[in-house]
Amino acid sequence: MWPFEFDGPMLMTLHDLTHVHYPQTQPADRLAEIARCVEPALERARVILTDSQFVADELQRHYGVARERLKVAPLGYAQRFHPRPLADLGRVTAPLGVTPGAYLLCVGTLEPRKNLALALRAYALLPEAVRRRYPLLIAGMAGWRRDDFAAELQAALASGQVRLLGYLDDERLAELLAGARMLLFPSLYEGFGLPVLEAMASGVPVLLSPSSALPEVAGTAGTYVEAGDPEGWCRAILRLIEDQAEWQARRVAGLEQAQGFSWKRCAGITAAAYRQALEH
Repeated sequence: MWPFEFDGPMLMTLHDLTHVHYPQTQPADRLAEIARCVEPALERARVILTDSQFVADELQRHYGVARERLKVAPLGYAQRFHPRPLADLGRVTAPLGVTPGAYLLCVGTLEPRKNLALALRAYALLPEAVRRRYPLLIAGMAGWRRDDFAAELQAALASGQVRLLGYLDDERLAELLAGARMLLFPSLYEGFGLPVLEAMASGVPVLLSPSSALPEVAGTAGTYVEAGDPEGWCRAILRLIEDQAEWQARRVAGLEQAQGFSWKRCAGITAAAYRQALEH
C-alpha cells in the first residue's frame, strides 16, 4: 500500500510487482491507480517494507530504490495451521464427500495469475483411477478474468472429480488444508505465497512453480515444476501419491522450513522499520 498524503515521515509496504511483470492479469483501473501512485510513493517513503527478499531485489532493479531504504519482513502463519490427526477431520471432509488424506487442494483467488488452469490440465492427465481416489478441491473466491479459464473449470467440475468450494473461513480452511494429500500452487508470480507456508506448517507437502518469491518460502522442502508444464505436474502429483517415502520426506522438510517464519518475527521487523522512519 502507498502512503496517504500528509507532511510527516512515511513508510510504505509493497507486496509485489505484479503490475510490472504480469499487467495482463490486473484490471485496467487497478493498473491506472498503481501507475499514478507507486513511483511518487516510493520516492517519498523513508522506508519500504516487502514480504520477501525477492521483491526487495526487484525494487532495486526496476525502480532503483536504495538497499538501505528496504526492509524485508517475511510473513508468518497462524497457530491454527498445524498437523492434525486425520481421524479428527472427518466432520470437515464428510460433507464434501472426500476422505482425509485422500484429496488434492488448490488455494487462491480464481484469477489468471494463480494459474489454476495449469492445475486443472495436470489433474486431467492423471489416470482415471487416481482421480477417483483423489478428488481435487479448489478453495478461493472468484477473482478478475475468471472467464479466461471458465470452460476448463466447468468441464472439470462436470466430471465430479473436481469440486469448487468458494471462500472458506479461516478455521475451516486450516482444517481442510491439514487433511490434504498435497497443496497444488502453480502461481505465475507471488510476492510471498502465504498458502505455501500454511501448508508446510500443517504438515502438507507442496507442489509449486519455481517462480518469483516461492522458492524463498518453500526452500528445499517444495517440489518444483515449471508453471507451463502440465505433464511435469502430473508426474510430480503421481510421485507424491505413490511414493510414501518421498511424501513423508517432503512433509518433514516442510515442517522444518515453516519454523523459520513467524508473525512475531514479522512484527519485530515491521516495528523496527517504523522506528527507522521516525528517526530520519
